[in-house]
Amino acid sequence: MMNKDTFAARQAWRLKLKVGDLVMMKHGGMALITKVRHHTDEWFEENKPPSPHCEMKYVPHIEMIYCNDGEHGSCSAYRIEEVLSEAR
Repeated sequence: MMNKDTFAARQAWRLKLKVGDLVMMKHGGMALITKVRHHTDEWFEENKPPSPHCEMKYVPHIEMIYCNDGEHGSCSAYRIEEVLSEAR
């Protein structure tokens, strides 16, 4: 029987991040996502998630603006604690 509570399953929400999402970072600050780069071994494109048949092995890399001081930054989506508000 397959364990559905795998690390990849728990991280699946990170694959759905998009431009305009307001997120809480693990360090405690809030940020607004300005660019999302999804990638697999042979695929890399900005602001467009891969097709459903493409297996993603890595969480996206994001660029954002921090809400507390307006600074720009970028990091792996692993550094996001949670999505506070999704873009429409």
